[in-house]
Amino acid sequence: MSKKQRDTNRTARAAAVRREQAARERNRRIVLTAVVLVVLAVVVTAGVLIGNRGSAPTAAAASASKVGARADGQALVLGTNAKAPKVVIYEDFLCPYCREFEAASRATLRDAAEKGAAVVEYRPFHLLQDDYSTEALTAWAAVLEKGTPEQALQFHDLLYENQPYESDSNKPSVADLADLAKKAGVKESSILDAMKQSHQSFVDAADKSATDADVQGTPTVLYDGKPLVGSPTQLADTLKQRLGQ
Repeated sequence: MSKKQRDTNRTARAAAVRREQAARERNRRIVLTAVVLVVLAVVVTAGVLIGNRGSAPTAAAASASKVGARADGQALVLGTNAKAPKVVIYEDFLCPYCREFEAASRATLRDAAEKGAAVVEYRPFHLLQDDYSTEALTAWAAVLEKGTPEQALQFHDLLYENQPYESDSNKPSVADLADLAKKAGVKESSILDAMKQSHQSFVDAADKSATDADVQGTPTVLYDGKPLVGSPTQLADTLKQRLGQ
């Protein structure tokens, strides 16, 4: 092989090597670019998810948001769907039938309010001629007015779960009610102190609301303004059927 041929072959091999290296470099850049794009997509997606997670309410917050403010200063409202049926409950914290209704209806009403299938108004008032009826209502009023709706709801539930017998001669004292409120998450001294004070204006307004609604006994349950009829468990069953629970 002549020197000229060897030089030609060497030049050709060198050119081939350069082409191969160039091809490898292009492929490397293509792969690197693809990896960068994938990483960027992951980062952007993660950012969106994190942002959404931060802006969306947690399950607890969503549930809490369903407990509304006081209605006309007397009622605790659950549910925010103004187009949903309205269930209004007139009750006395000492009434044993109210406790029976509460136990039978609580799950149905809370679920309906959470799903937007109902708006529920709890309207405790003073019906039974016993000091505890007034004291429990006054204690609850303090939490309703000065605490959070969630605290008022929890205290409402605890009052029924710890309801004394109507015939008991040694019913819970105001101090006992304050201790019960603490179990509902009430820690503020201003609320606990208010529970120990007379609040006749709230009692009178609550009683007037019941009188205006022609409430004759407890529990009285109105469904879209019309009273339901039956025993406590029958009232709960009727609500369950109408609310599709």
